[in-house]
Formats: sequence, structure tokens, C-alpha cells
Amino acid sequence: MNFFESEVLKGKYFTSKSRDRLRATMVNLFILVGAFIMLLYAYENLTQGYYVMLLIELIIVLILMVAYLVFPHYVNINHTSYIILGALTFLLSMSLIVPDQDPELSLFWLASLPIFVFFFLGVEKGIRWSTNMFIVLLFIPLFSYVSGVEFVYEWELLSQIVLGYLVVSYMLYIIERERSSYEDRLNVALEENKILFKEVHHRTKNNMQVVMSLLEAQSFKIDDPKYKKMFEAHVDRLKAMSLIHKNLYSNHSYEEVDIHEYLEEIAQNLQIYTEYTINTDIDPIVLDMKTAMNLGLIFNEAVTNSIEHAFDGDSGKIDISFKQQGERYSLIIKDNGKGFDTSKTYKSLGVTLIKDLSATLTNSTIQIEGKDGVTIKIFFTKEETQ
Repeated sequence: MNFFESEVLKGKYFTSKSRDRLRATMVNLFILVGAFIMLLYAYENLTQGYYVMLLIELIIVLILMVAYLVFPHYVNINHTSYIILGALTFLLSMSLIVPDQDPELSLFWLASLPIFVFFFLGVEKGIRWSTNMFIVLLFIPLFSYVSGVEFVYEWELLSQIVLGYLVVSYMLYIIERERSSYEDRLNVALEENKILFKEVHHRTKNNMQVVMSLLEAQSFKIDDPKYKKMFEAHVDRLKAMSLIHKNLYSNHSYEEVDIHEYLEEIAQNLQIYTEYTINTDIDPIVLDMKTAMNLGLIFNEAVTNSIEHAFDGDSGKIDISFKQQGERYSLIIKDNGKGFDTSKTYKSLGVTLIKDLSATLTNSTIQIEGKDGVTIKIFFTKEETQ
């Protein structure tokens, strides 16, 4: 979002890509453009001596600028829309009655008013506003016909103008009604998809728990420590993957994962099976599901390796941090164990998995240090959405 959209049109106060954001942009853009046009016509009316219309246009400019200053801090978007439409309605009515340097301008406001009415207010409120406006406009030619008073246009032409307003309003009503109906159907479809995704994640989590239970039951029958440890490692990896689906299911999010909650839960599960201390410092960051799952597997693999290989005694500490620094993210896992010679053990299964998984992260780099304990540093950027 550039400075003009963020500050001048006040887009920073609204959710990106939302309808309110679009409405707010249109409201502020209309205020600024409308005030500028009004000032130009006010200057022309001043030079031509149309002082009544000059006063009306200056009042409209003042109303628009007040609306711009108070929105959205003191007045919400709906009330601001009413202020703008009220000013525009008043201007249109006066342009049909009060002589002006450019009387054809009233036809422009007549055509634009229904557009803003239905865009800002929606179908139901737009119908009420247009109906009231039609009654007001209808009164002008009737008054001219009954009293014989001539305004800017003769009463016959005024009648045609009012009829034109009615036709344009009805056409826009049909368009807005269809758009609103389509939006409602789309929202229903989105809700159905959310329910479907929720059920999929729930069943996936349950199925993975069944697989983990089967593997754990099978591991009890294995006496060889080497193969028993292999089963346990696979169970831990499955747990890390299943927690993704639990996180998505519990938080009612079907594309993004709360990394803080996700990694904390993995750390808690690993802490249960070890006497070594696991410390975490994880920022509350939200990432897409694919990145989060790979990050969780890296996290699980690195911490498991530290638990199994880093320490000789009964005491040890593993520190994990996950931070955001501008556009980049950093995952750092460090233990205070005995370390290792990276040149000799770099092709171990655990390190290989960590390297392969880190390569799936966007613009990733990895550093592994084996001096004074093991330190794994992974840096990457957020995956760009298409």
C-alpha cells in the first residue's frame, strides 16, 4: 500500500481487500475530488455573479472537508456516507432551482447520485434513500407547474429529469441486488468450505493418532534399542505433523498456523520424555500451513537430536528462539552439550533431514556449528501468495 492509499485515502484503518476498505477508499476519494470540483465551480460562479449558488457550493465544500477530517476517528463509514449523500442530494436539488453559471452540471450530479447511493448504502437503504429523493425531486416540477414559477428548467424538462433519475435508480437497484445475491451465495459456499476443511483436519489428526498408537504398540514388542529408537523417532515426527492439523482445527483457521502455539506444543511433548531443560522464546507469528509444517519437523528433528546425542550426563539445556526481523524469519536451536565435528557427522540422518527440510523454505539459509554445543541457525522469508 503506497502513501496515497494508506494516509490520504486512510486505507490503513481498514482490513486489506475488504469491502469496507473499498468503501472507505471511495468515500475519501469522492470527498477530495468532489471538494476540488466544487471549488472550481464556486470560482466560476464568483466571477459570473451567481452568488447564491456560490454560497451553496462553499457550504458543500465545508461539509465535505469536515466529513474528511472526522472520518474514521469520530464518525464511522456509514454515517460519513450519509453526510456525503445528504450534501450531494441538497446540491442536486438546488442545482435544479437556483440559477448557475453551468446549469448542465445538475445532470451530472443526477446521474452520479444513484451510483453512490447503492454503492455506499446497499440495496435496502439505497431503495429508501432513492425513494425519498424521488419524492423530493418530484415536488420541484409539480411546484413549478402549479405555481407557474420557472426555475432553471421548465417544468416539462424537470419532469423528464426526475423520470430519468427514477430509471437510473431502478437499473442500479437491479445490478446491486444481483451483486448482493451473488455475494450471499458466495459467503454460504465459503462457510460450507470452512466446515469441510475443519472436518478434514479433524479426521486427519485422528487418523494420524491411530497410526502413532499402532507404531507405539509395535515398538513395545521390539527389544533391539536401535530399532526401538527408530520407531520412537517416527512417532515424534508424526506428532509434529498431527499438531498442525490440531492447530488449524482448534483455531478455525484453514490456511495459517500460529507458530508460537504450534512450536510450544511440540516442545512440551518432547519435554515429557526428557530430563533436559527445553527453553523457548518464540514470537507470536502466523505462517502458512506448508511453511509451518516444515518448520515444525525441523524443530522436532533438531531438538530430538540434541536430546539423544548432545549430553553425556543427566543435565543439559536446549534453547530455541524463533524471531521475525523485518521480512526475514530466524529459527535458532542451541544446546550446551558436547558438540560435534561437523565435517565428520554432517551426513547423519538427522542433519540431512534438517538440511532437506530447510531447503523447502523460501530463500532459506542454514548454518550448523558444532563448537561449544550445537547451534543450528535457519533464516528464511515468508512465502509469497499468488
